[in-house]
Amino acid sequence: MKKLFPIAILALLCLSSCFKEAQTQGYLGTNIYLQGADTLTIPIGQQVSTQKAWLDNSTKPVKFEITNIRDKFGERKEEFFKKSNIQVWNGPYDYLTDTTRTLIEQKLGVAEVTPIMINEVNGQLYTMSTTANCGLSAGDIFNVDVRVSNSKGSVDIKDYAVLKFTTGSSVDKFQLLDFVNGICVEYLDEGNETRTIFPYYDQINDSQGDFETRRGNVIADNGKEPGMVFHKIADTPAAGITLWVKMLDKNGKMFDPSTYATYLTTTSYIDVGIERVNDPEKGLGVSFPMTPWPVNDMYSYIRGPYYTDLSNLDTAALRSYYLANSTKASAAWNTSIFADGTFKAWYTRLRTRIRIYDPGTYELVITVPFTTAK
Repeated sequence: MKKLFPIAILALLCLSSCFKEAQTQGYLGTNIYLQGADTLTIPIGQQVSTQKAWLDNSTKPVKFEITNIRDKFGERKEEFFKKSNIQVWNGPYDYLTDTTRTLIEQKLGVAEVTPIMINEVNGQLYTMSTTANCGLSAGDIFNVDVRVSNSKGSVDIKDYAVLKFTTGSSVDKFQLLDFVNGICVEYLDEGNETRTIFPYYDQINDSQGDFETRRGNVIADNGKEPGMVFHKIADTPAAGITLWVKMLDKNGKMFDPSTYATYLTTTSYIDVGIERVNDPEKGLGVSFPMTPWPVNDMYSYIRGPYYTDLSNLDTAALRSYYLANSTKASAAWNTSIFADGTFKAWYTRLRTRIRIYDPGTYELVITVPFTTAK
């Protein structure tokens, strides 16, 4: 199951209007089904899309339509068939050109849709953010019935999909899949080529066994992950988001936000946000007029100030930490990456994979040990 890219809503609406029943006889399969998992887990209030249908060699074009969505008692859920307006993209978002609020808003429009939709051409199901208005509770399960038609006729498919809803936008304001707080050191190797090493690298990642626990600590903001903080701090703006990014040293002093930049040739929230602000107390601020944001699911790479001296880095403590905690201790430490003629520069580094679904203001903070901000 994949998150729905907003422009896909526009494509869905266009495809739905393109069906024209052929005037000749054909074949309509008896084993049409929705590919992927039998039960679809859907966070309430979030946009989710399924895989396409297996058409069983049916003659194209085919037309899918939802005939019923039933609760556990077999009762029709009428809220799923009521249309309401949502904001959609009328054109593809491009962070390289859509760099102002005016340019972005020119690509936004309004569509009248139901909370659960089906692509009439390929059978793909979509849930909209308006499921948050359907009176759902975590654990609610619904069965979806559809009708498939083509030049041969039509067939009704009962239990085409099972939808299980989980806690959504009221609690899970964002999706967090990766969080890295680190220190990057650049040095010259024996061939005078620039190399990088991360002597401090604290990561919360969905591939780790303790991911759910550590992510839960971050989301709860319970103080158990003091080096990594991401939380909502205000319900304004009512539409879109504001994000503040802070990098703090071991004493809680903030590194100058005007020096924050995208790391090397990657992409960060700086690139996909607008209206950058450098505030000495709040940090680096960016905004965007629509959620979910970032528009595309992405990793963000941000570095702090670029230091070419070691006066504010505790190299002895950092080296001890690295050798004690790394399973891949680099041979570079044997010749000291901080020696004259070898050391080149160091900087703090923040990598995250976060997507925000609920409008408002958020704060992203790392506290980097072994460092002292100038």
